[in-house]
Amino acid sequence: MAHRQPPRRVLPLVLLATIILAATTFGLGSPPPPSSSGEGQQTGKIGTVRKVLENRYFVSRYPQIHYYLLYFAVRTSDQTYCAEYETPVLDEIDDLFSAKDKDIEFVLNGKNLTLRTPHGRKIKAHLVKQNQC
Repeated sequence: MAHRQPPRRVLPLVLLATIILAATTFGLGSPPPPSSSGEGQQTGKIGTVRKVLENRYFVSRYPQIHYYLLYFAVRTSDQTYCAEYETPVLDEIDDLFSAKDKDIEFVLNGKNLTLRTPHGRKIKAHLVKQNQC
C-alpha cells in the first residue's frame, strides 16, 4: 500500500496561515491597560538621602558583606514621598547621593517607587513613613 503525500500547494498555505496566526497573536496583541490614577511617570527632586549600615548577617568564617538601607525623599510640586532601598552596591549609593537636588523621573506603583538615577541606574524602592527620611 502506497503512502499518499498531500498536494504541493497545501503545505505552503498551511505554513502561511500559521505564520499569520502567530504574528497576529503575539505581535499585535492587546494594548496595555491604561494606568490608574496612582501610577504614571512623574518628575521630582531627591531631597534627603540617608544611609544606614545593616549588619544582619554574621558568619565568622567568610568575609562579611555590608548591606545598606537607603532612605530618601522625593519631592514633587504637591507631595513628598519617602522610600527605603536595600543594597550592598556602593555605586548605587553614590549615584543616589549624586542625584540629590536634581530633577529625576520616577514611577509610583502602589507602595513601590521606581526611579532612574542620572547615571542610568534603576532603583526600585518601597514607600515608608515620612518620619524615616
